[in-house]
Amino acid sequence: MNLQTLFIVCVAATGGAACAAGPQAPGQVTGEGLVAVQSRQLDELYLRPNADLAAYRKVLIDPVRAEVSSDWQKNLNYSRNVSRWVGPDDVKRVAADAASSLESVIAQTYSARGYEIAAAPEPGVLRITASIADLYVYAPDRYSPWTVKTFTRDAGQATLLLEARDAVTGTLLARVMHRGIAREVTRVNTASDVTNRFWFDALFRRWTADCIAEFEAGRNRS
Repeated sequence: MNLQTLFIVCVAATGGAACAAGPQAPGQVTGEGLVAVQSRQLDELYLRPNADLAAYRKVLIDPVRAEVSSDWQKNLNYSRNVSRWVGPDDVKRVAADAASSLESVIAQTYSARGYEIAAAPEPGVLRITASIADLYVYAPDRYSPWTVKTFTRDAGQATLLLEARDAVTGTLLARVMHRGIAREVTRVNTASDVTNRFWFDALFRRWTADCIAEFEAGRNRS
Protein backbone atom coordinates (compact mmCIF):
# COMPACT_ATOMS: atom_id res chain seq x y z
CA MET A 1 0.00 0.00 0.00
CA ASN A 2 1.46 3.37 -0.95
CA LEU A 3 1.29 6.49 1.17
CA GLN A 4 -1.58 8.07 -0.74
CA THR A 5 -3.68 4.91 -0.48
CA LEU A 6 -2.96 4.62 3.23
CA PHE A 7 -4.11 8.16 3.86
CA ILE A 8 -7.28 7.74 1.77
CA VAL A 9 -8.21 4.67 3.80
CA CYS A 10 -7.80 6.65 7.02
CA VAL A 11 -9.86 9.56 5.72
CA ALA A 12 -12.64 7.32 4.50
CA ALA A 13 -12.84 5.60 7.87
CA THR A 14 -12.73 8.60 10.18
CA GLY A 15 -13.01 11.83 8.22
CA GLY A 16 -9.24 12.40 8.32
CA ALA A 17 -8.59 12.44 12.07
CA ALA A 18 -6.94 9.02 12.40
CA CYS A 19 -7.29 5.46 11.20
CA ALA A 20 -10.45 3.75 12.37
CA ALA A 21 -8.72 1.55 14.89
CA GLY A 22 -6.28 4.26 15.89
CA PRO A 23 -2.52 3.78 16.16
CA GLN A 24 -1.63 0.15 16.57
CA ALA A 25 -0.35 -0.99 19.93
CA PRO A 26 3.44 -1.38 20.23
CA GLY A 27 4.49 -4.81 19.02
CA GLN A 28 1.45 -5.35 16.78
CA VAL A 29 2.41 -6.62 13.33
CA THR A 30 0.94 -5.07 10.16
CA GLY A 31 0.06 -7.00 7.03
CA GLU A 32 3.34 -5.88 5.47
CA GLY A 33 5.49 -7.34 8.23
CA LEU A 34 6.14 -4.06 10.02
CA VAL A 35 5.83 -3.82 13.79
CA ALA A 36 4.24 -0.87 15.57
CA VAL A 37 6.85 0.82 17.77
CA GLN A 38 6.18 3.36 20.50
CA SER A 39 7.67 6.79 19.81
CA ARG A 40 7.73 9.88 21.98
CA GLN A 41 7.95 12.25 19.01
CA LEU A 42 5.98 10.57 16.21
CA ASP A 43 2.30 9.68 16.24
CA GLU A 44 2.72 6.36 14.43
CA LEU A 45 5.96 4.48 13.76
CA TYR A 46 6.27 1.06 12.15
CA LEU A 47 9.57 -0.77 11.65
CA ARG A 48 10.55 -4.09 10.10
CA PRO A 49 11.96 -6.41 12.78
CA ASN A 50 15.73 -6.89 12.62
CA ALA A 51 16.11 -4.28 9.87
CA ASP A 52 19.18 -2.15 10.59
CA LEU A 53 18.22 1.23 9.17
CA ALA A 54 21.21 2.81 10.89
CA ALA A 55 23.50 0.85 8.54
CA TYR A 56 22.30 2.94 5.60
CA ARG A 57 24.41 6.04 5.07
CA LYS A 58 23.05 7.04 1.67
CA VAL A 59 19.50 8.12 0.85
CA LEU A 60 17.58 8.41 -2.39
CA ILE A 61 14.78 10.96 -1.99
CA ASP A 62 11.69 10.60 -4.17
CA PRO A 63 9.77 13.71 -5.27
CA VAL A 64 7.39 14.77 -2.52
CA ARG A 65 3.67 14.99 -3.18
CA ALA A 66 1.31 17.26 -1.25
CA GLU A 67 -2.45 17.57 -1.08
CA VAL A 68 -4.36 20.46 0.45
CA SER A 69 -7.26 19.62 2.77
CA SER A 70 -10.43 19.14 0.74
CA ASP A 71 -12.32 21.81 2.70
CA TRP A 72 -9.51 24.38 2.89
CA GLN A 73 -10.61 26.62 0.03
CA LYS A 74 -14.29 26.57 1.03
CA ASN A 75 -13.64 27.24 4.73
CA LEU A 76 -11.14 30.00 4.05
CA ASN A 77 -13.35 31.82 1.56
CA TYR A 78 -16.36 31.54 3.87
CA SER A 79 -14.59 33.66 6.49
CA ARG A 80 -13.04 36.21 4.09
CA ASN A 81 -14.01 39.19 2.03
CA VAL A 82 -14.44 38.25 -1.62
CA SER A 83 -11.39 40.34 -2.51
CA ARG A 84 -9.27 37.92 -0.48
CA TRP A 85 -10.73 34.63 -1.70
CA VAL A 86 -8.40 31.84 -2.77
CA GLY A 87 -8.99 29.93 -5.97
CA PRO A 88 -7.97 26.62 -7.59
CA ASP A 89 -4.63 28.06 -8.68
CA ASP A 90 -3.90 29.02 -5.07
CA VAL A 91 -4.66 25.46 -3.97
CA LYS A 92 -2.16 24.11 -6.50
CA ARG A 93 0.44 26.72 -5.53
CA VAL A 94 0.16 26.03 -1.80
CA ALA A 95 0.50 22.27 -2.38
CA ALA A 96 3.46 22.68 -4.74
CA ASP A 97 5.26 25.06 -2.38
CA ALA A 98 4.83 22.69 0.56
CA ALA A 99 6.04 19.70 -1.46
CA SER A 100 9.11 21.58 -2.68
CA SER A 101 9.86 22.79 0.83
CA LEU A 102 9.63 19.34 2.43
CA GLU A 103 11.74 17.72 -0.28
CA SER A 104 14.45 20.35 0.24
CA VAL A 105 14.29 20.04 4.03
CA ILE A 106 14.61 16.23 3.91
CA ALA A 107 17.76 16.49 1.77
CA GLN A 108 19.25 19.21 3.98
CA THR A 109 18.50 17.37 7.21
CA TYR A 110 19.91 14.04 6.03
CA SER A 111 23.01 15.78 4.68
CA ALA A 112 23.51 17.57 8.00
CA ARG A 113 23.42 14.20 9.76
CA GLY A 114 26.22 12.89 7.56
CA TYR A 115 24.20 11.04 4.93
CA GLU A 116 25.11 11.11 1.25
CA ILE A 117 22.31 11.98 -1.16
CA ALA A 118 22.21 9.30 -3.86
CA ALA A 119 21.12 9.96 -7.44
CA ALA A 120 20.01 6.41 -8.25
CA PRO A 121 19.26 3.09 -6.52
CA GLU A 122 22.32 1.12 -5.49
CA PRO A 123 23.32 -1.24 -2.66
CA GLY A 124 23.38 0.46 0.73
CA VAL A 125 20.92 3.19 -0.28
CA LEU A 126 17.75 3.90 1.69
CA ARG A 127 14.89 5.12 -0.49
CA ILE A 128 12.78 7.81 1.17
CA THR A 129 9.25 8.47 -0.07
CA ALA A 130 7.48 11.29 1.77
CA SER A 131 4.18 13.05 1.24
CA ILE A 132 1.94 15.66 2.80
CA ALA A 133 -1.78 15.08 3.25
CA ASP A 134 -4.59 17.26 4.58
CA LEU A 135 -2.45 20.41 4.35
CA TYR A 136 -4.18 23.41 5.92
CA VAL A 137 -2.60 26.88 5.85
CA TYR A 138 -4.52 29.15 8.19
CA ALA A 139 -3.72 32.57 6.74
CA PRO A 140 -2.24 32.60 3.24
CA ASP A 141 -1.39 35.98 1.72
CA ARG A 142 -4.35 37.53 -0.02
CA TYR A 143 -4.34 41.20 0.97
CA SER A 144 -7.10 43.58 -0.07
CA PRO A 145 -7.18 47.41 0.12
CA TRP A 146 -9.03 47.05 3.44
CA THR A 147 -6.62 44.57 5.01
CA VAL A 148 -3.19 45.66 6.18
CA LYS A 149 -2.06 42.68 8.27
CA THR A 150 -3.30 39.24 9.28
CA PHE A 151 -2.41 37.67 12.62
CA THR A 152 -2.42 34.04 13.70
CA ARG A 153 -0.83 31.91 16.41
CA ASP A 154 -0.21 28.89 14.18
CA ALA A 155 0.72 28.84 10.51
CA GLY A 156 -1.23 25.64 9.83
CA GLN A 157 -1.14 21.88 10.08
CA ALA A 158 -0.62 18.78 7.97
CA THR A 159 -0.37 15.02 8.08
CA LEU A 160 3.20 13.98 7.25
CA LEU A 161 3.86 10.51 5.87
CA LEU A 162 7.07 8.69 5.08
CA GLU A 163 8.10 5.26 3.87
CA ALA A 164 11.67 3.96 3.86
CA ARG A 165 12.68 1.08 1.59
CA ASP A 166 15.84 -0.64 0.52
CA ALA A 167 16.55 1.10 -2.78
CA VAL A 168 17.59 -2.12 -4.56
CA THR A 169 15.17 -4.75 -3.24
CA GLY A 170 12.25 -2.42 -2.58
CA THR A 171 11.66 -4.03 0.81
CA LEU A 172 9.59 -1.77 3.05
CA LEU A 173 11.61 -1.10 6.20
CA ALA A 174 9.71 1.68 7.97
CA ARG A 175 6.58 3.79 7.84
CA VAL A 176 5.80 7.00 9.72
CA MET A 177 2.57 8.94 10.05
CA HIS A 178 2.49 12.15 12.06
CA ARG A 179 0.00 14.98 12.48
CA GLY A 180 2.01 18.18 12.89
CA ILE A 181 1.19 21.80 13.69
CA ALA A 182 3.41 24.53 12.25
CA ARG A 183 4.02 26.39 15.50
CA GLU A 184 7.11 27.67 17.29
CA VAL A 185 5.73 30.14 19.82
CA THR A 186 2.46 30.57 21.72
CA ARG A 187 1.96 34.27 21.00
CA VAL A 188 0.09 35.71 18.02
CA ASN A 189 2.26 36.44 14.96
CA THR A 190 1.88 38.37 11.75
CA ALA A 191 0.93 35.95 8.96
CA SER A 192 2.28 36.09 5.42
CA ASP A 193 3.50 33.63 2.82
CA VAL A 194 7.03 34.25 4.10
CA THR A 195 6.23 33.53 7.75
CA ASN A 196 4.03 30.58 6.80
CA ARG A 197 6.93 29.06 4.87
CA PHE A 198 9.24 29.67 7.82
CA TRP A 199 7.02 27.88 10.35
CA PHE A 200 6.22 24.99 8.02
CA ASP A 201 9.93 24.56 7.28
CA ALA A 202 10.52 24.39 11.04
CA LEU A 203 7.84 21.68 11.33
CA PHE A 204 9.37 19.73 8.44
CA ARG A 205 12.86 19.94 9.97
CA ARG A 206 11.69 18.67 13.36
CA TRP A 207 9.75 15.83 11.80
CA THR A 208 12.57 14.74 9.51
CA ALA A 209 15.07 14.86 12.37
CA ASP A 210 12.70 12.79 14.53
CA CYS A 211 12.35 10.20 11.75
CA ILE A 212 16.13 9.94 11.38
CA ALA A 213 16.60 9.62 15.15
CA GLU A 214 14.06 6.79 15.33
CA PHE A 215 15.63 4.98 12.39
CA GLU A 216 19.11 5.28 13.87
CA ALA A 217 17.88 4.06 17.25
CA GLY A 218 16.37 0.91 15.73
CA ARG A 219 19.37 -1.33 16.35
CA ASN A 220 19.21 -0.54 20.08
CA ARG A 221 15.57 -1.45 20.53
CA SER A 222 14.60 -4.67 22.23
